[in-house]
Amino acid sequence: MIDPNTTHSAAFAGWPIERIVPALAAGVTATGLVLGELHAPQWRLLSAFAAANLALYAAVGWCPASALLARVGVPSIRRPRIG
Repeated sequence: MIDPNTTHSAAFAGWPIERIVPALAAGVTATGLVLGELHAPQWRLLSAFAAANLALYAAVGWCPASALLARVGVPSIRRPRIG
């Protein structure tokens, strides 16, 4: 039975890399689009960069953001490769 006094699962220890990367890409994309509309169209290149990194992450499971997150100790839900 779920304890009504608990606000989250006891197993929840934060978001894994696989959830942070798309959220980060969404934020960077939105920022690039807003800045491109309000300031200079060149800011839309930031959105293109975020999209390219997200495509790379989808294709090979790695992007610069995921490497940085792994380096600072953010957990992954994927099993580590052996050998």
